Formats: sequence, C-alpha cells, structure tokens
Amino acid sequence: MEQSIEEVLNRLVAVEDAAQQMRDAVDAQKKELAAQTDEKKKAFDSMLEQQTAQRTEELKARMEKEKAQELEQLQQKTQEQLRRIQNKYDTEHDRISEEILQSMIRT
Repeated sequence: MEQSIEEVLNRLVAVEDAAQQMRDAVDAQKKELAAQTDEKKKAFDSMLEQQTAQRTEELKARMEKEKAQELEQLQQKTQEQLRRIQNKYDTEHDRISEEILQSMIRT
C-alpha cells in the first residue's frame, strides 16, 4: 500500500483544514463566552448599583428620621428647661428683689 506523495499531501491539507476549522470554532466560542461574560458583568454591575442606590436612600431616610427624633427630643428638653427657669423666676423674683432692696436700704 504505497501512497503517492500527492495523496499524502492531500491528506495533510485535509488535516490542516480540519485543524483550522477547529481553531476557528474555538475562537468563535471564546468570543461568544466573552460576550456572555460581559453581559453578565454589566447586569451584575447594574443590579449592584441599583441595590446600592436603594440602600443609600434607605439609610438617608433612616438618618433623617433619627435626626428628626433627636431634634424633637432636644426641643422638648429645651422647652422643659425654659419652663423650669420661668417657674423659678416667677416664684423667686419677688423674694430676690426684696432681698436686694433690703440690702440697699441697710447700707
């Protein structure tokens, strides 16, 4: 079974063509996988950005609520202090004024 050089060359060319087709198919698959990976990455980034924005808004809302509550408490404490000061003034003003007057008269 001797083969001619032409037959051997034809087989080598066929093998080379098949190998090139396989390389082309692999390259096409790599490009497709890269495109799919990019799509998945973009989708993930978008989802992450949306979640981050949502959590940021939730955090801002919670902080605003806490700030409003603390401000309300501070206002209540201030009003209570002012009420006590006014009460002390109302109850002790006459006595203190009288003491000052008596002190001035004695001297």
